[in-house]
Amino acid sequence: MDSAATPPVPSGHTRQDGVLVGSENARRRLVVFEDPQCPYCRKFEEASGDLLRREVAAGAVAVEYRMRCFLGPESVRANNALALAAEVGRFDQLRREVFAAQPPEHSGGFTVEDLLDLGRRAGLAQPGYVTGVREGRYESWALVADGTFQGQDPEGTPAALLDGEPVDSSVLYDSRALGALLRG
Repeated sequence: MDSAATPPVPSGHTRQDGVLVGSENARRRLVVFEDPQCPYCRKFEEASGDLLRREVAAGAVAVEYRMRCFLGPESVRANNALALAAEVGRFDQLRREVFAAQPPEHSGGFTVEDLLDLGRRAGLAQPGYVTGVREGRYESWALVADGTFQGQDPEGTPAALLDGEPVDSSVLYDSRALGALLRG
């Protein structure tokens, strides 16, 4: 791929194209693969999202979100918005709004207007966010990153690795079991 064809890369991401929530120096690192349109990912957020935020705030774990977009153009648009949010430190706030307002798969949801509204709810009214959502600034990048993540997450979303080791998917939906694993 020549440099003219290389899509713009958002700031606020790790070298692996994820978004780190928490301290680089946290005791443990949880890598989570999610697709914004995946209903099981929403279930994971509902079951364990607050636990992860508490553990991150305590410095016990850092969570690196590697956002997938295999469920279609709605996911690509949402990942573009999430990449823009990461650039200004509002990734997790928008991620929560996205899952709370998740449309059915392949329904045409996560329109530009939906994402601008969700962005406002997440404190993203900056002109750069609005323009980036409208122009799809990081949509090509999101597709390239998803191709990479497919090799790391061949089973589908949500999936997680704790300190490089796979986490049983049933644990993701049980905040007590996940908390015990994180603290173990």
